[in-house]
Amino acid sequence: MAINYTNKDNLKLYVADNIKEINTRINQFKIDSQNNPNKAIFDNTDIKTYLKNKLFEELGTFKISLVKDFESFHFKKNKIVDIANTYIYYKKDLTEVLEAIVFSELKDEYSEKMLQNVVETIFKNTSISDERKKFLRTSIKNITKKSLYMLLQNGFLVNLNNVESGVMTANAGDSAQFLFVSRAILAGFNCSNVDVRSSRYDAVIDYKNKIFRVQVKGVTKTTVSFRDRDRGGKGIDSHNERNIGKRITSEDCDIYVAVDKQIGMCYIIPMKDIDPWDDASIESVNLTQLEKYRENWNIVSELYDYMEKADSDEEADA
Repeated sequence: MAINYTNKDNLKLYVADNIKEINTRINQFKIDSQNNPNKAIFDNTDIKTYLKNKLFEELGTFKISLVKDFESFHFKKNKIVDIANTYIYYKKDLTEVLEAIVFSELKDEYSEKMLQNVVETIFKNTSISDERKKFLRTSIKNITKKSLYMLLQNGFLVNLNNVESGVMTANAGDSAQFLFVSRAILAGFNCSNVDVRSSRYDAVIDYKNKIFRVQVKGVTKTTVSFRDRDRGGKGIDSHNERNIGKRITSEDCDIYVAVDKQIGMCYIIPMKDIDPWDDASIESVNLTQLEKYRENWNIVSELYDYMEKADSDEEADA
């Protein structure tokens, strides 16, 4: 099915004419300044912004209907696209909204009994002695109460005020950066944010008078990349070499931290471990490959010892 350009000058009609195509492959609506024979005015960014605003504005009116329609499809995710096409919404946005609504319903079911069942499940699935369980029970219950609340709302709440997509992407990056700095300070490290946006690192840790440069990336899915994101957006030539993301190495930072923006979990990764990987291997790395770095704050002291030894060996060879 080809793009319908009949109403290319009217965003509302243009989107309505092409909603199925939009929800099939929105990237085909990108405008290449060198190849735009149909003289399209609105690109994929305009379309996504329009559809997000439309959903945000209409949600109060159609929320109940949307949930009923989703229920009629037995809450099957692959049917959300049909609802999105009917109401003229972007499938990704509608998926997030429906998920938030159902999570909200789940959170309303929170109870002391649910909490107690989770605590008991934890203890039933561990081999530690009954004395140890008794010793930990109050602490486990308290932390489970906090964690369960966050779990039932699907982690940190995101973009409640419908901030424009491009701005929100930048803000989310900043939030990951500040999450890391806060976590590092809480863990007892002398850590500070770097305010120069052109810098190849986002924060510094001063550990035993040695400065470690830290690059921070927010993670929302199950993979990370040790390559900068390509620059995109309206008016940016994604094929220009200057806009293509570069590989991240020890020349750029000493530590790479992947911050799970859903719960604030940090993967503290020394770049010396990643440098030997080939270019293909660093493009998309599943977090399961990086589990030894998850919440491993000892990496800082280990890296300090490694660098001290390297400096000592270098002096001995001089």
